[in-house]
Amino acid sequence: MTTPAPTHNCFAVSDCKSKMEAVSPSLRRPLSDSEKARLLTVNRVYLLGAGFSKAISNAMPVMTALSDAVAPRVKQFTPRDAAMVPGLGTPITKNFERWLSYLVEAPPWLPEPDQARNKAAFLDVSLTLYQVLSEFQDAALSEQGPQWLANLVRLWQAESATVITFNYDLLIELAWLLYCDGASVLQLYPVPITPIGARLGNALAAPTSSDGLKLLKLHGSLNWRYSGIDGAPADTIYGLPISREHSGWQGKGIHYTPERHESLTVDLQPMIVPPATVKSPYYTNRTLQALWRMAAEALGRASELVVIGFSIPATDLLTSAMLATETNKKCTITLVDINNEIMCRANEVFTMDASAIVDIFKYERTLNADFVRHEDAVQAWVQSATGSK
Repeated sequence: MTTPAPTHNCFAVSDCKSKMEAVSPSLRRPLSDSEKARLLTVNRVYLLGAGFSKAISNAMPVMTALSDAVAPRVKQFTPRDAAMVPGLGTPITKNFERWLSYLVEAPPWLPEPDQARNKAAFLDVSLTLYQVLSEFQDAALSEQGPQWLANLVRLWQAESATVITFNYDLLIELAWLLYCDGASVLQLYPVPITPIGARLGNALAAPTSSDGLKLLKLHGSLNWRYSGIDGAPADTIYGLPISREHSGWQGKGIHYTPERHESLTVDLQPMIVPPATVKSPYYTNRTLQALWRMAAEALGRASELVVIGFSIPATDLLTSAMLATETNKKCTITLVDINNEIMCRANEVFTMDASAIVDIFKYERTLNADFVRHEDAVQAWVQSATGSK
């Protein structure tokens, strides 16, 4: 039987590169000298995914590794607790995002008591996710950090760059503290993340945002705490400052201040948005909403968007919609990734299909794929951008 040709705009990954050239020759052509000169003065915005942290340390997980690490932990719950986790032991656990979405939603076929059990199990799995992520981060910090990361955060600081990230880890914050002489990592967040010491009366307000790097963590952070998913829209997000003196690579790890931070957060939960397909319950928080608005505004101003290690997953409809609708229509999208699958997704999200619609909106976005399928894609891009070796 002959398999019918796909009717959608993308194409087989194995043939991705050649067909992208056929669809839009500008996607793979080398940048001209004038384009390279323009990129020296562009308003760059950065978009980071799990592949960025993976480039810093191979100990950091991508989605499949995260799923493989969390599921066995849940199975190690006491037999009674494990039996209370809906979906455990069924095929749905093979897809971590789908399983989390099943738990966080209220499936209409379940009676109300079972819907409540789903929600309780979701909170348990989310806390397990936080613990697993913290352990991956500790493993990454047992090594020496790469030199290119120091060069990159210095570049970001000099550019006053806006960096949008979906990662939870604190590797960027630590690098900024160590290599840019940062004062408090809470200054990196351009929203009011309140120092946890405020609960002791030690601080009255969040630190003023720095004039340098601005870090927009759209899915939360390992050092953020809040009341939980049922908190009010104006619920305060507290931040745990990192001790520069006691934190670092080569086994130092992350150490928070003040030392009593655990007692100050006993009634709070980690503010991380789990990688469920459905994330809307988290986005009622006004601080997170402000971060997303800032990200959209930055995309609208960008003349270059550098996408590093972010696969633009098809399941994340909200993010794809923001990128497609808010990114500057004349933006150059530079893809930095070891996998060529990103070329398919970027073409689908960022470009118009000229054969299907008259482009009355004057989209002139171009994709620069010079750093796709490069063995050390991130390091190569940093060297190119900073002139370092």
